[in-house]
Amino acid sequence: MEVPWEEAPRFGLMVADENDRITEFQEKPKNPKSNLASMGIYIFNWDILKKYLTEDEADPNSENDFGNNIIPNLLRDNRKMYAYHFSGYWKDVGTISSLWEANMEVLDPEHSGINLFDDNWKIYSRNSGMTGHKISSDAVVENSMITDGCRVKGNVKHSILFAGVQVEKGAVVEDAVVMGGTVIKSGAVVKHCIIAENVTIGENAVVGAMPEGDSAGVATVGAGIKIGNNAKIGPNAMVNKNVEDGEEQC
Repeated sequence: MEVPWEEAPRFGLMVADENDRITEFQEKPKNPKSNLASMGIYIFNWDILKKYLTEDEADPNSENDFGNNIIPNLLRDNRKMYAYHFSGYWKDVGTISSLWEANMEVLDPEHSGINLFDDNWKIYSRNSGMTGHKISSDAVVENSMITDGCRVKGNVKHSILFAGVQVEKGAVVEDAVVMGGTVIKSGAVVKHCIIAENVTIGENAVVGAMPEGDSAGVATVGAGIKIGNNAKIGPNAMVNKNVEDGEEQC
């Protein structure tokens, strides 16, 4: 898939001729020769793939990687490989910002090109087995995806809540991706961030902030972390250990 040239250095790139035959593979090059990003989806003849995988496994110096080993070895032996130009929805989520963007795009199917709510194009995944979600009478939910088992008593706007998330009364969640089992306690404010599984965000804590100007920071909180009451987590923070009551992290 073609990507903007300025973003090309962060992708594996296929260099192809006028017939779309691949002539070179570049892994995240500083000086890209192509902007045709590899989507990581390949179709091989099995006998050929088996041969190269077996040889690669026997090579003690190999990284056992498609981009760094298998594809270059196929090119070395002048095997015929061709690029397929894809024009549908695709997102590389190799950065925190792109992961956040991909989740937000789910909420805007008319413009993003991905529609998880299309009954003719269902994505089947493992069911949590939890009860249905419940929105209390004093809760406010706008343009959000609320998964089974959630309990919402606060305000949720333009966010995705995975299974079993609890948003207590007076809490505010906006532009956030909140993964399963997380509890956001009363008065907490959670904005423009990614919260991993089984996190507890204490009362009146603040996590993240809506971007201002060119700032595009996305705060992240790791799985199982406890954010203390009245703690403050900045918009660019990456939290991987518990935060005490009243503590601040930038």
